[in-house]
Parts: sequence; C-alpha cells; structure tokens
Amino acid sequence: MTDYFALLGEARLPWLDPANLKKKYFSLSRAEIPSAELNEAFRVLSDPKLRLHHLLKLEGANLAAGRAVPTAVAEVFWNTGNLLRETERWLLRQAATTSTLARALLQPERNKLEERLAALEDQLRGMFDEEVDQLRGVPNDSSRLLERYDRIAYFTRLLEQVAEKRLQLSVA
Repeated sequence: MTDYFALLGEARLPWLDPANLKKKYFSLSRAEIPSAELNEAFRVLSDPKLRLHHLLKLEGANLAAGRAVPTAVAEVFWNTGNLLRETERWLLRQAATTSTLARALLQPERNKLEERLAALEDQLRGMFDEEVDQLRGVPNDSSRLLERYDRIAYFTRLLEQVAEKRLQLSVA
C-alpha cells in the first residue's frame, strides 16, 4: 500500500493544513509528470474521512469490524433516518398522484420537508465541521482515531443521503 503522506511529504497526522497540502501537490505536479498515484494521494489526503481511513489502514487498524453507531451520532442518526423515510413516503405518494389538484395539495408538505431537510443538512454540516476541527488535537492513537473516523464517516454518509433526498424533492 502506498503511503500517500510520504508521497506528498506530509507527516502522518489526522489533520493537515489544506492550503499547505494544495501547495505541495501543485509543486510536485509541476516538478514531475503528474501521475494517477499523485492525484489519488491529493484526493485522499484532502478529504478528512478518506485521510483518516488511509491513516488507520497504514497503522494496521481493523476497519472491517462491525462497530456500533457512535453515541455522539446516535440521536441525529435516528432523526435523519426518520426524516429520510418520511421524505421517501411523500415522494412515493407524489409519484402515484396523477391529478393536478392532488399534486398541488401535496406542495405544502413538500415545502415543509424541504425546510426540515435544509435545517438538518445545516446541523449535520456543523457537526461534521466540528469533528474535522477537533482532528487538530487528536494524537495518532488508533482507538481515538477510529472513534473520530466513525463519527466523520457517519456524518459524511448522512449528509450524502440528505442531499440526495433534497435533490429528489427538487425534481419531483
């Protein structure tokens, strides 16, 4: 496995300065023929979730083991799931509706769902950003990094799911 930290001349740390990382990447790209491996290293190290995953793999952590939803994420995980299911039920009702009047009657509920999804996305983004900011002070202790990785991974996935439902609502 290629050590992307070494490839870009970075220390194996959970938090990297994005501007410094970008500067090193462009410097290396100009100095030599850009390679797929260099591009992949920059992509991985630029993304907090992928960077932690890569760091943990380099440290030999078992990422395949089934772990419970982190306590810090459990409530928002549950609430997100409920809102996503509610949105999916609305989308199914809307798809089954053929009359213009019935579709118009569904609009207020759609508007409320859009507002709730937007608020949830803001909440999740704030929680994600807070987790990423806290990477600055986290030592390379595999168990603590694994906990942080799990939270970041959940927030990333939940943000993707909320964005998908918002898109589905916007085109429905």
